[in-house]
Amino acid sequence: MRCVIALILLLVGSNLSAQREAANWYFGTFAGLDFNSGTPMPLFDGQIRTVEGCEAFSDSDGNLLFYTEGNSVWNRQHEVMPNGTGLGGSFSTTQSALVVPNPVAPNIYYVFTPDDALAYRLGSPTGFNYSVVNMGLEGGLGDVTSKNIDLLPEGSEKVSAVRGPTGDFYWVVTHFRDRFYSYRVDASGVNTNPVISVVGPLVEGTENVRGALKISPNGSKLAVAHTILQPEYDSSLHLYDFDSTTGRVSNEQSLSDDRVYYGVEFSANSSKLYSSGMTILRINGETVQGNLQIVQFDLEQADILGSEYTVHTFEAGIGNEIAGSLQIAIDRKIYHAVPNSNLSVIRTPNLDGINCDFREFAVDLGDRSATYGLPPFIQSFFETIVTIENFCEGETTTFTTESTGDVTAMSWNFGDPASGAANTSTAFNPTHVFSAPGVYTVTLDVDYSGAPSRQFIEFVEIAEVPNVATNVELVQCEIDGIDDGITPFNLNEAIDLFNNGNEDISALFFSNMADAVANENQLDPIGYVNAFDGERIYARAFENAECFTIVEIVLRVNALSDLGTYGTFDICAEEPLSIAVILDTTEAFDFLSNEFPSDESISIYASKDDALFELNELPLEEKTFGPRDELAYYFRIENNFACDYIGRLAINIIPLPEFDPEVSAELCNNEAQLFAPEGFDSYSWSTGESTAAITVNATGTYQVTFSNATCTYVQQIVVGTSQVNNISSIEVVDFRASNEIIVHMENPDDNVLFSIDGGTTFQAANTFNGLLPGIYEVVVDNGCTLLEEIAVVGGLYTFFTPNNDGVNDRWELLNPEFFPNVTISVFDRYGKLLNSFQGTQSGWDGTFRNREMPSDDYWYRLEMEEGRVVTGHFALKR
Repeated sequence: MRCVIALILLLVGSNLSAQREAANWYFGTFAGLDFNSGTPMPLFDGQIRTVEGCEAFSDSDGNLLFYTEGNSVWNRQHEVMPNGTGLGGSFSTTQSALVVPNPVAPNIYYVFTPDDALAYRLGSPTGFNYSVVNMGLEGGLGDVTSKNIDLLPEGSEKVSAVRGPTGDFYWVVTHFRDRFYSYRVDASGVNTNPVISVVGPLVEGTENVRGALKISPNGSKLAVAHTILQPEYDSSLHLYDFDSTTGRVSNEQSLSDDRVYYGVEFSANSSKLYSSGMTILRINGETVQGNLQIVQFDLEQADILGSEYTVHTFEAGIGNEIAGSLQIAIDRKIYHAVPNSNLSVIRTPNLDGINCDFREFAVDLGDRSATYGLPPFIQSFFETIVTIENFCEGETTTFTTESTGDVTAMSWNFGDPASGAANTSTAFNPTHVFSAPGVYTVTLDVDYSGAPSRQFIEFVEIAEVPNVATNVELVQCEIDGIDDGITPFNLNEAIDLFNNGNEDISALFFSNMADAVANENQLDPIGYVNAFDGERIYARAFENAECFTIVEIVLRVNALSDLGTYGTFDICAEEPLSIAVILDTTEAFDFLSNEFPSDESISIYASKDDALFELNELPLEEKTFGPRDELAYYFRIENNFACDYIGRLAINIIPLPEFDPEVSAELCNNEAQLFAPEGFDSYSWSTGESTAAITVNATGTYQVTFSNATCTYVQQIVVGTSQVNNISSIEVVDFRASNEIIVHMENPDDNVLFSIDGGTTFQAANTFNGLLPGIYEVVVDNGCTLLEEIAVVGGLYTFFTPNNDGVNDRWELLNPEFFPNVTISVFDRYGKLLNSFQGTQSGWDGTFRNREMPSDDYWYRLEMEEGRVVTGHFALKR
């Protein structure tokens, strides 16, 4: 097996340089990486905060020049350049900016900014533009001298660039609808008249302009991902031929239709294409997105479509509508970004299938985080002319050149001064034994006949021969209830048994030694079922995919080790039960710790399969159980990495009783009775008492703890002084057909109750209406005492019958003793005064000047002592 390592090139004799221009990355949320040493190191000084796209550019020695998210440009001191805001790009664009230097003028750089799907939604597309940065200004810190020079009025979020074959110009390529636009950048600057290639498919809808475009490092291929979101999720990943002489794009080939693709990238030797996408699921006629996957296509195969290999499937929830960028770095590894504090990496992308060595979230960003974008670069920066083989410590590493053109001389410096005279060579295809493991910077200077010289720089990583144990025993539990020595395994769990603590060691598994050496017929490590107890399988252990050691693994089965439902674990709900239940796994862990010896390790899982395969171990923190989740924990007990038991711990949730954790009470007559919730086994008050109710005679905060067999709860009762609340007045609205009594309190309180029948019945309202004239006993319960008063509703008869039968013979005031100074005057319908009397007098007998007045309606005027006047009428009936 061989690995072709991409090299960075420099055209000596012109201003076109390409050594470490891609050495510094700034991206995500203030994240950054420095690749100058060959190993990515976190940077913490970046000012970028972007959802997707970004760009950074360095000089040929790897010194940062400037960076941008497509809108603002920061210099190497992380300050915004003069005129460095308002560029036409956007932080929400897939590839928001791409920097291309002028191949002759050493200080002139062109920042190309594609369009943005969000801008279309807002009705303000910016199209495809470029701005000019002059690094010779501002004392070498740079200045944006021209901004947003229009190239296309509308465009997509895609851009890539590659060096022309003569080394004195670049092609910058973008796409819109069914056209590729190739702009030539040479000593004269940017040619605004593009080479247009009309080639399918036709991508319609401005929501579908997302997705990346990349040209292969050797300039022969172009790949584009169209992130199709409307009218429904759809797939569009295409490969084309690219002519780096003419800028033409041709020969469209559709690669896949089962993912919503976003990121694309080529390996350094241009033999492999990688893409990131969200799987498309069609459920009940509707398309939805599934898991995020990264796939590989082998461009050296006759059937490229048939070479598709799924490099990695992320667990559910990683990614969103977009699958994250893929970007090659100067260490020739390909990096993948989704929102996370780490990047994932394809360590040997030139190799096919599983040998590309994908590591999920393996690159630490310090305390910063990635989003969905990584900085793109001129793809020629990663072009190679060398095939390198043998990367193990102590092996002879070979360098084989594959350069076209008339090469007259080569000069190698292996970056390994400890090797003495062997550190340099002038051979066309040299070999070198590196003195120790590590990352070496190898420099190759190439002279051509009739063409400028080039300098190539690469990083060669020499790996230690894996320091692993060569024989281990993996013990698994048997959970099917049959004592036959056969059970499913997670073979990956053997890695911790033989890696001697080196977390960078990975492994592939095989049924026999020959397959392990040849790296053929790999076993699926998850769910592998042994043929018999004591079966031997083999692991190919490696840190670098080509530097490996074979490990023999004996598969042992712990017979009948399924404990079944070991017990029921009561959990006291801390919140009212709803659709989701949040529980703390720490309680289950503490319970199991008391059940099993301290020298055994305990791990907790959500399912039996997870416990068996040691997948998705639950952390000791809160876990949410949804409505479809089984209310149970599964646990695995191990001793020295050998499975002893697997069991189930049923969860019995005791609902939170209904009570208010803090209530109030008031002293009434210097005492208050406090009641705890009923129905519990025990009570403990802060006063020392242990009954369900107590009596206190002082203000303050009292606490009662009440519990049943499992759960304990606490309630606080704040006792205050009863607020004095007396009757301020009683308002009587009387001498009407419908009378009212309204009781007014000094301090209105919703808890006060009112009665007008001496306390027989009470109501919360302080108004009584529809009352007949009479005497009413007003009683107010103010929560502490009863307040009593008399209210008199005055009234006059509505008719009288002066027929001397002894019943209703006179028209008079009701309850006159309460109205001693009232004056009542009687009038006929014409206003003639017929009689006038005091309230305490016997009233009117129906006569005027000893003459009986006829049956009719008569009017009255009632004058109260306090000045109130009431008028009305009544009937005389004979």
